[in-house]
Amino acid sequence: MTIPHQARRGFVAMILFLSTASVPSTLAQDSATSVSAGSVKLDEGSSISATVTSSNPEPASPRQVGGDLSRQLEPKQLTNYIEAGGAYMALTNGFGYWAGGYGRGVVTRGNNIWNAEFNSEHEFRDSGVYLAAGDTYNFNTDWYGSLTLGSSVGGFFWPRFRGDGFINKKWMGRKQLVSTFGFGYYMAKDAHRDHSFFAGSTYYFTKPWILEEGIRFNVSNPGSVFSPAGFVAVTHGRKQQYYLTLRAGFGKEAYQLVGQTVTLTDFESQTLTVTWRRWVGTNWGLNLVGDYYHSPFYVRGGASFGFYREF
Repeated sequence: MTIPHQARRGFVAMILFLSTASVPSTLAQDSATSVSAGSVKLDEGSSISATVTSSNPEPASPRQVGGDLSRQLEPKQLTNYIEAGGAYMALTNGFGYWAGGYGRGVVTRGNNIWNAEFNSEHEFRDSGVYLAAGDTYNFNTDWYGSLTLGSSVGGFFWPRFRGDGFINKKWMGRKQLVSTFGFGYYMAKDAHRDHSFFAGSTYYFTKPWILEEGIRFNVSNPGSVFSPAGFVAVTHGRKQQYYLTLRAGFGKEAYQLVGQTVTLTDFESQTLTVTWRRWVGTNWGLNLVGDYYHSPFYVRGGASFGFYREF
């Protein structure tokens, strides 16, 4: 069945726990740059997962990873680390809550940056585990690409299979501009299938600022429903100190599974994410994320908290 568009609007205060952290210190996580899957499901960007494996971590929806960059640009690049944490999200209009935990790791070997993650989540009164792995390969000083594959056990909201591939090119004298193009395939656990194309860019300023933007063009079947969505993200900080990222996402969702036989269809949604990654010691720290999501059907707000250690 499909739920009609009438739904009460709500407003959930963002958890700006960031004010309790002292200056200078913390992150820019991949969730800061994610437009998502499942018919450009913008809310996925605020899911418990989120993996940075690169200086240009585009479309990191909670089920994905991405790239690399030159040292002089001080990229938000965590190339050898493990991280674990959990999250809680409250939803309005009787949609319950989301809660769960995650673990991820990244290892660099030569020209390869290998990554893996698992996410155990409770959403819409069902639970499941998502597993993904991928590789980012540096072809030369200007070009690098990434491929990530994932699947799940349980949880109707997780994909049965997901694949994402990206190619990146560095431009300009300091290689401070990175362009990204990618393709994605998403197989839901019902009849829906998505094919998407992504285009975006990342610019590294001489001062500790990074600007990212991107747009994903998605076609969902059955019905060949077109659902474009985009994001803009701004990051401030330096590695070994902190990264602070503010990300805004906006666009259309062709469908969203909220039950075994319940689907929300053809609607606009918006997200706002604040990510704070702080190095507490030389090689370890905290990762805090506050999320806000709005659609005509429900509002979602919450936070995730994790520890990471570099090696």
